[in-house]
Amino acid sequence: MAAAVATVGLTAACGGEAPAQTAPGASASSTLAPLTIPITIANGQVTPNGEKIDAALGQQVVLQVTSDEADEIHAHTGGDGYELEVPAGTPTTGEFTPSQPGSFEVESHHLGKVVVVLNVS
Repeated sequence: MAAAVATVGLTAACGGEAPAQTAPGASASSTLAPLTIPITIANGQVTPNGEKIDAALGQQVVLQVTSDEADEIHAHTGGDGYELEVPAGTPTTGEFTPSQPGSFEVESHHLGKVVVVLNVS
């Protein structure tokens, strides 16, 4: 499944001026590369398995999942979170963008295992 990604660019209003700087604490999500997390589920095991991964607030997180059984990956990111249905044997990609700081588990629902803990700051 292909995922479309929109990119937002910022340009200076007048020629010859220095490029605008991002203020400390301001969101720089348009300049951050997506964080890609490859996930493999096979024989009742998941890789990665409970690893802690850092992400920036507003950074797009891309999950690339391959599983030998149908599963559902859920990111507990606040609110309703994010869910990705994963059919057996079909590589699946999904993405979400954390909108609040904190530590969030990304888990396999069918295995009941934490894939990663996403530390967003």
